Amino acid sequence: MRLSDYRVGRQHLRFWLEWDRGTMNVRDLGIKFNSYAHSIASREWARDYSLIPALICVAPDIVQERRMLCVAQDRLVQATGFELWTTTEVLLNEHGPLARIWLQGIQQRSKAVLPSSSLRQSLLDIIHGLKSM
Repeated sequence: MRLSDYRVGRQHLRFWLEWDRGTMNVRDLGIKFNSYAHSIASREWARDYSLIPALICVAPDIVQERRMLCVAQDRLVQATGFELWTTTEVLLNEHGPLARIWLQGIQQRSKAVLPSSSLRQSLLDIIHGLKSM
């Protein structure tokens, strides 16, 4: 797990980036998301940062994106104050990271799991939402 930052003017988003190549099955994804759950629960990230990073996941296609969402929602449901955002490699390549390509999988405020039909957001919307907390 490696933390990254994306800055736009004064606003920034601190996140873990998970780039899935479509080679992981449900079991492997479960192991991966369990490690994120452990890191979140142990508050390892809090040694250096006051806010928990978001998890940004890029999948090769929508089928893998939905698979990742289902496993992540199952394994990260207890994560407090945490957000998960996903997109596909196709959307990212066609529209770029600032476009409305990001689907929210876990919501920070209520820890609610959102339906996969939620509207996609732009990276700037995500950053703004995190700042308004």
